[in-house]
Amino acid sequence: MKWTRQPRLPTLCVYPRYMVFKSEQKSVRARSRLRTLTVTPLLSISLFSAALGFCGLGFFVAGAAPATADPAGSVIAVVVDRLTPLAPQPGETLRISGKLLNTSDVAINQVSARLGVSASPIEERAQITKQANLELDPEIESVDYFLNKTKVAISDTLRPGDEADFDISVPLNDLPLGRDGVYTLMVEVLGASGDTRVSRQGGIRTFLPWMGSDSNPIDLVWLWPLADYPAQQANGVLLNEGIPRSLAPGGRLDSLLTVAASNASRVSWIADPQLLQVAQDLSGGYQVRRGEDNDSVSVGDLSQEAGQWLDRLQVALRAAGSTASAGSDRLPLRVTPYADIDASAVNRTGSDTDVVRATTMAGGVASSVLGETVSGSIYWAPSGRLNKRTGDLLASSGVRTVILRGNALPPTNPNTISTGLGVLGTTYGGINAVLIDPGLSTTLALPQASKSDGILMRQRFLAETAVLSQLVPEDAGSRMIVAGPFNIRWNPEPAALNSLLEATGTAPWLDSASLSDLLTENSPGIPRKRGGYGPKAQGTELPASYLEKVQNASKQLASLTAVLDNPSGVTGAYAEAILRAQSSAWRSEPATGEELVASISTSLRDEISQVYALSEGTITLSGESGSVPVTIANDLDRSVTVGVQLRGIPTARLESPPLFDITIEPGKKVSVELEATVVGGRTLSAGVQLLTPEGQAFGQPARIELVSTAYARAAAWVIGAAFIAIVLFVVVGITRRVHKATIGSRTDSQKNEPHV
Repeated sequence: MKWTRQPRLPTLCVYPRYMVFKSEQKSVRARSRLRTLTVTPLLSISLFSAALGFCGLGFFVAGAAPATADPAGSVIAVVVDRLTPLAPQPGETLRISGKLLNTSDVAINQVSARLGVSASPIEERAQITKQANLELDPEIESVDYFLNKTKVAISDTLRPGDEADFDISVPLNDLPLGRDGVYTLMVEVLGASGDTRVSRQGGIRTFLPWMGSDSNPIDLVWLWPLADYPAQQANGVLLNEGIPRSLAPGGRLDSLLTVAASNASRVSWIADPQLLQVAQDLSGGYQVRRGEDNDSVSVGDLSQEAGQWLDRLQVALRAAGSTASAGSDRLPLRVTPYADIDASAVNRTGSDTDVVRATTMAGGVASSVLGETVSGSIYWAPSGRLNKRTGDLLASSGVRTVILRGNALPPTNPNTISTGLGVLGTTYGGINAVLIDPGLSTTLALPQASKSDGILMRQRFLAETAVLSQLVPEDAGSRMIVAGPFNIRWNPEPAALNSLLEATGTAPWLDSASLSDLLTENSPGIPRKRGGYGPKAQGTELPASYLEKVQNASKQLASLTAVLDNPSGVTGAYAEAILRAQSSAWRSEPATGEELVASISTSLRDEISQVYALSEGTITLSGESGSVPVTIANDLDRSVTVGVQLRGIPTARLESPPLFDITIEPGKKVSVELEATVVGGRTLSAGVQLLTPEGQAFGQPARIELVSTAYARAAAWVIGAAFIAIVLFVVVGITRRVHKATIGSRTDSQKNEPHV
């Protein structure tokens, strides 16, 4: 499970791994300390290929491997904890500060640091990626973009494991910045070990936007998703405390709300209505499964926190609504289909009705929780792509907007800069496609665990948008760019994200825009083509084997619903639970998804088993046909109407018409008689099978034995007939013998008479 939020390390004691220069002679103490202090790198380490050679900018080498690192043999890790100003302007002072850590097992002498700035700005976005992924050249280049005027002494000696502060300030007017654009910025650490000459011992590379206040800005639309893992059973019991902890102070959803609330005018809210629903449920008290085998249930203790989170969300939405253009009668919030259903996977297995249900109920659920009208469904494609069949299904169910990766609908002209809105063609007409910029989304996914990581991520994001502002033609039909995560359940570092939002709000090359602004803009749009939806995208869907279990649960629910006289409440609770079991959340948490669907199936099976036939044992028929008494019990808390039928094993030996319309009140039993005809004289096994009103089998049958007396009667008649036949045979035989003897006597008498 991934619910537990890991404690953060102290900001000033976190050193990015990509700045660790590997040495064959690192001490155990240094390695141990570094292991504790390092975090996932912003730019991972890679080997530099000498075959690529050097470009004219020295350490700004094109075509290198995908990582940022200092060369082998470098030993000082660099972490930045401050880089200001966020949007540099002439007359201001650039300041970079942070810490240095000696990761080697030898002392480094004459430690100093200085800045380097590229000679010209970046022309294309691809160059940002290249610069970020370059390995630094191990030699000190004697070129003018290394500014000796910025050089500051750090320490005469930096012993193994020691750290030291650095702080470099320089007027921006003193930097060799020419035309507007994005410049590569480097902090280089110099030093010497033993008797060696001074050389590079470490460094870090980032970006410096240099854009005039008269820049023609582009509009930036921030998508702000609120969704979680819907691990809630049909009876409301949580499988774990992931959601309550996420809503509580310091949790993921709490942090997202806090950051967005302080930047209400800059973000466009998108929420899973199930999250709003469960937050409301939790606020009134909740239960959660505990124990190693989840075999016990206890009362949760974060109800108050869940209620407070929901209250804060409503306040933030109303505050945002005062400046939003979503309409005065609606909150500035859009919702996904219920539980963020995995539409592509569900559609592939033929459960289209579940997608329609999740879509059509979304707005009503959210509006009921928030007490105000909420706009209908907007589908956030889990893989960033949609196949045509799923697009058709969503359009037919009422979805008018989908959120995709920008490269899911690339421009037909590869030289065209893609903006944030496209049209997705479906059988039911075109629907809006909100296109998240891939470069911005990738940047948002970079490590942010340390303050240094957050700063580097921020500068990379600013660099991407600044270059975009220069590349999008001023006469383009749309200059709106969409920023947001690909993962709807994203987990950014709050401090880094807050700093980024602050920066985008002050950058002169950016204006804030809402999702409503994007969807209502009247632009001709860019000619686009549909990107592929191949095996890779399909492979990320919920697997068919898992969805088969969900479908079996749906069949169980249909059977239970069919016999209930009043299924309201029961059917809805289970139907929502089945939708939660089809959430795209279980793509990354398959074990929890399996646990959820198993709990649903078990609960339904228990409900169904409470309506059952009591009949058992052996029943003797007085002849070939007769009546069989059957008793049906209903242990549910609501009445049911069922049918019942005897089914022989084998079926050909038993004829018994079903009996329908048997109503049983809660907690009651009803006895009925079924007519049965047994073919053949042997004992027959039969099942007493309950039926739905439509004639489908309901629950498991009770077993009885049927015995017909018709065989015994037939046997008696046969024996009687045989006895009579034997008697007749004997009588006839005797009669014949007597008659023969009589005739013989007469003949002898005639022979003995004298002749006259």
